[in-house]
Amino acid sequence: MLRLVGRLADGWLPTLSYLRDGPTSLTAMNTLIDESATAAGRDPGAIRRLLNLEGRFAQTGDGLLVGPPEQWAEELADLALAEGISGFILMSDDRATLERYAHEVAPRTRELVEAERRG
Repeated sequence: MLRLVGRLADGWLPTLSYLRDGPTSLTAMNTLIDESATAAGRDPGAIRRLLNLEGRFAQTGDGLLVGPPEQWAEELADLALAEGISGFILMSDDRATLERYAHEVAPRTRELVEAERRG
């Protein structure tokens, strides 16, 4: 399926909780997509990479996406920079979680990524 994404798709949207090795799975999966895109004469950078995710806000960090908003932002910025993820979709129907994500995590993640890319 990843080779098909590379050959034909405009984007890819895996779910973090389904990745066997968590976010470390993304590197090998992205490599397959990129190799297939290149072999098909496509620019791998034209394939948008998104990621479904879930987590829990907490006072202190206790793992990936379990902690305060700043921790979430740093972890998501790392995924954006290391794995080329350009969008994150929070899987939640809890209004408070969604609002906190939208008002605190998303803007801070963008700031961190932009700052790193500016160098």
